[in-house]
Amino acid sequence: MKKLVVSLLVMAALVSVNVNAADLKIGVVSVERILTEAPQVDAVNTSMLERFGEKRDGLQALEKEITKMQENYKRNELVMTEDKLNDLKKEIIGKIQKLKQTEAQLSQEVSTVRNQELAVLQQQVRGVIEAVAKKGKYSLVLSEGVAYADDKHDITDQVLEKMKAAFKKK
Repeated sequence: MKKLVVSLLVMAALVSVNVNAADLKIGVVSVERILTEAPQVDAVNTSMLERFGEKRDGLQALEKEITKMQENYKRNELVMTEDKLNDLKKEIIGKIQKLKQTEAQLSQEVSTVRNQELAVLQQQVRGVIEAVAKKGKYSLVLSEGVAYADDKHDITDQVLEKMKAAFKKK
C-alpha cells in the first residue's frame, strides 16, 4: 500500500512538471551583441571622445615632444658638453614622468566615466529586455552562459529594435 501511494505521488509530480513545462515560454538574448550594436553605445563613445579628446591630444603632443628631444639627444650627444647632455637627459626624464602620470590619471578618469555610462546603458538594456519579455509573455529570458539556443527563441533583434527606437526618440 505504501509503495502504491509513493508511486502515485511520483506520477502526479511528473504529470504536473509536464503541464508546467508546456506553459513555459523561453527566450534568449545576447547582451554582448546589444552592447556592440545599439546606437546608444556609439553615443557613449562619441561623448567620451568629446570629453577626453583634448586631453588625449595633449598627451600625443607631449609624446611627440619627448620623441624629438630623444632624437636631438642622440644626434648631438657627441658634440654637446656633458652639462648640456645631463640637463637634456633630466628634462627628457621629467617629461616622461609627467607623461606617465598624466596618462595614468586620464586612464583612471576615462575608466570611471565609462563604467558610469555603461552602468546606465546596461540598466536601459535590462529594462528593454524586460519590456520585450512581458509583451511577448515570456516566462524566462536567458542571456550569458547559453551554449546553444534555436533562433526561434532569440529575442536579441527585438531588443535592438526597441533600443534603436528609444534612441531615435531622444
